[in-house]
Amino acid sequence: MKIDLHVHSTHSDGTWSVSNLLKYAEKNNISALCVTDHDNFSGSIEAQKIKKEIYSGILISGIELSTLIEGFTVHLLAYFNIKLENVSIDLKQLLTEIKYSRVNRMKKMINNAQKLGIDISYEDILAEASKDIDGKSTQPIDILSRPHLARVLIEKGYVQNFEKAFDIYLNEGGSLYASRYTPTADEIIPLIKKNRGLVIWAHPMHGLKENMVSLTNVAMTLLHHGIDGVERYYNYEDKYPISKNFENKGNKFLDKFLLENNLLKTSGGDFHGNVGQLGMAIDQKDWDLFYSKLLSL
Repeated sequence: MKIDLHVHSTHSDGTWSVSNLLKYAEKNNISALCVTDHDNFSGSIEAQKIKKEIYSGILISGIELSTLIEGFTVHLLAYFNIKLENVSIDLKQLLTEIKYSRVNRMKKMINNAQKLGIDISYEDILAEASKDIDGKSTQPIDILSRPHLARVLIEKGYVQNFEKAFDIYLNEGGSLYASRYTPTADEIIPLIKKNRGLVIWAHPMHGLKENMVSLTNVAMTLLHHGIDGVERYYNYEDKYPISKNFENKGNKFLDKFLLENNLLKTSGGDFHGNVGQLGMAIDQKDWDLFYSKLLSL
C-alpha cells in the first residue's frame, strides 16, 4: 500500500500547490494523503475543500509542529479527527504566536544579511514565499521559513544550493541565524489531544547528531508526554544521509520501542517539491491500526 502522511505545500515551505499535490497523488495511486504544513492549517483546509474535484483517496487533516527536547528541535506530526476550522481557541492562539515569531525571526535574519552586505529585503522573501514551483503567485503567505530565505540566496547567487545556504548562513551558528519561539512538548501535545488528534514523532533518526543516547532520551520524553506513534517509514537517504552504524542501531531501538509501548507506525516522504519523496510504502496492518485509531477519536 502506498500513502503519504507528511507532505508540504506552498502554505509553508513546499514548492507545490495543494491542487498539484492532490493531482499527483490521484495519478500515482497514493491511497491516503495528508498535507502537513509547518505551524498552520491552511494547506490541509484547502485540501479538504478541493478534494472532491481532484482526489479519490483518503484525505487526512494535519500539521507539522516543532518542539525542543534535550536541546534538539524535534518535529511532531499531528493528525485530527475534527474539522480544522473548529479547533480550540488555545491551539489557534499558539499557532498565531508561532507565526509572528517566525516573522520576527525572518526580519532579524534579513537584518543580519544586510549587515554583511548581502542584498536581500523582506519584500524579496514575501515574493518568494508567495509563488509555486512554476514561479506563479499562489495564495496569501501563511508561514515564513528559512527555506524561503535559502531560495532567495540561491536566486541572487550568494550560494549554489540549499545545503550550502544552511551550512554557511541559516543553521544554528550560521552568520544569518536567529532563533524563534518553539513551544515545549508539554505545551503542544496536550493541545493536540484535546482536539481529537494523534501525535506522531517525525523522521526520528534525523536531527540528533547520530547520538543513540539522544535518540533514547527524546523517545522516552515523548512517551512520557503521550505520543501515539513514530513515522517509521521515511526516506532521507539522498538528501540527509546517516551512517549505516547509527541507522542499524537506531532501527533496532525504534522497533523495540514501538513494540514494547504499543505505538503506531506511519509513513511519510516529507515532500517539499525540491526535497523528499511523495508516496511511501506502508504495511496494510500498520495503516489499518493508524486509521482505525484516528477514526475512534
